[in-house]
Amino acid sequence: VDNYTSTPRYSDSIITHVRSDSTFYDRTNGPVLQDLTANYRFRPGTNLYGRFSAGYLERMYGGLSAELLWKPVDSKFGLGFEVSAIRQRSFDGLGFAPLTVTTAGLGAPRSYDTITGHLSGYYAFDNGLHAQLDVGRYLAKDWGMSVQLNREFNNGWKVGAYATLTDISFDDFGEGSFDKGIVMEIPTSWSIGRPSRVKRSVVIRPLLRDGGAKLDLSDRLYDLVRDTHVPQLEAQWGRFWR
Repeated sequence: VDNYTSTPRYSDSIITHVRSDSTFYDRTNGPVLQDLTANYRFRPGTNLYGRFSAGYLERMYGGLSAELLWKPVDSKFGLGFEVSAIRQRSFDGLGFAPLTVTTAGLGAPRSYDTITGHLSGYYAFDNGLHAQLDVGRYLAKDWGMSVQLNREFNNGWKVGAYATLTDISFDDFGEGSFDKGIVMEIPTSWSIGRPSRVKRSVVIRPLLRDGGAKLDLSDRLYDLVRDTHVPQLEAQWGRFWR
């Protein structure tokens, strides 16, 4: 339920609208196909993990994505590389028919596709602190880096913050100057009272702009792999014995 149709919001961004037209995706009536992918995960070597994905990768983009992660089982450090060739999805989510937005509503067709990717470093500190550094190319073809620091609690909750700076100037980025936000992850088991690996993630931003925007993939390797590695298992022993 929303009021986007009666009170439409149009982006004033002067750079490519890779995220700021998200309102028009939210205005779609009826069921929406959020994502639909074919994934292949594999082990190319010792301490190495790989992923290939194809399809509707997220609500706004689809295409091809590949990732390689190096993560020793007894190490607090990990290193990953990801590259994706993507194209913007239509507002109704039923294909890649490109649409643009004008102040009058939907305008003439256009096409937007790009290649985006990052080199990522991960480190698990003591006391549930996790750091991530990403360096690479973002959705608007801007280059830069993102830093994120999370604190994970024994009950499964995660709270963190991130900031991204790219070669887009503060003036061109618009209000807010650069991308930043607060990240929360809530385990489903906390609310339903029975074991579950499902988690609900929320990102709170002051504004959703186009600079420093990343692909919103739900199956990146690091979070899948590290739960079964030594540092994370040791942190969970307390909950196991209770």
